[in-house]
Amino acid sequence: MFTIGLTDHLEGPLDGPSEAIFTEVTDLVRRADRLGVRYAWFSEHHAHAHQGHLPTPLLMALHLAGQTQEIRLGTAIICLNLHHPLDVAEQVAVADILTGGRMAVGFGSGSTPEESALFGSAVADDRERQARFAEALRVIQSAWSGDWSGTTPHAFSVPPHRTLPVPSASLAGRCWVAVNSLGSARIAGDLGFNMLFSHLRTPEQYRDYCSAYRAAGGAGLVAANRPVFVGPDDATAFARVEPALRTLWRRFRQEGKIPAETREPANPEALCAHPINFIVGGPETVARQLLRLHEQSPFDVANVEVRWAGLSHERVCDSVQRLMEDVMPRIKNARPCPAHNTRTRL
Repeated sequence: MFTIGLTDHLEGPLDGPSEAIFTEVTDLVRRADRLGVRYAWFSEHHAHAHQGHLPTPLLMALHLAGQTQEIRLGTAIICLNLHHPLDVAEQVAVADILTGGRMAVGFGSGSTPEESALFGSAVADDRERQARFAEALRVIQSAWSGDWSGTTPHAFSVPPHRTLPVPSASLAGRCWVAVNSLGSARIAGDLGFNMLFSHLRTPEQYRDYCSAYRAAGGAGLVAANRPVFVGPDDATAFARVEPALRTLWRRFRQEGKIPAETREPANPEALCAHPINFIVGGPETVARQLLRLHEQSPFDVANVEVRWAGLSHERVCDSVQRLMEDVMPRIKNARPCPAHNTRTRL
């Protein structure tokens, strides 16, 4: 049916100790590895953008590779507009060799204007940004292949050379592009990357992106994204997660994702609606909602975000354990529908 991945932005208060956040995420990923979670991705944020404490997600992935056994580790995402793509290609190649081929790195085309300003990176219009992004991805692919014969970068100064180290030939096929527009979906499909979605998007948008991706030649994996919390039953789950839901809802209203005049719902279930798109409940409810999302827009990986302000570390770990031990068996035992396969339907 589909596998599970985790994405973590390593969020926390500005004055909170980064070490405590890193320790929590390290413990969470170790547990996830033992439970059979397939992927763990970490986000790049600078100067507390999106409340993130981690500017170098590749280092986090490399650190955790030495403390886990099977889980694939990577980034969701490296913001390529903040880096020279050749430097990124070399760092990812080294990390993949050191981890024995366990890297699953995601790339994105942008960052917040505040982060761009830190690096002197101009905020371009969508067309220019996507053209530069596609070129950066081609530079990375050429560096990994060692063949620069078909690559003549315009935005980056990269003379032909022998790039070292040469990673496994499978690395490119294990990498992902974050897709939040039809243009980025076409880039991912044209260049042969897998495709990562944001939890802010609707199933209808997922379907549109998948159609553009397949039309551009994309044949890779698709990862849908949702915040998820699993409790022993629906009532207990909502009681435990309500503080986190209200904190997130207010944050989204402050950030403009929810209109400022919108009144905060009294019913915690109403807080889960778009654009938060939070899946909450006992194992049966969460399994049903994930299956429904898969029916609406098929995917290969349910990429879940589980750490939110208002949830203790113990509650987060308990939720992930229920997801893997109680929810996933229900999903695997559900009757498969061939029409919902991403490779045959879209």
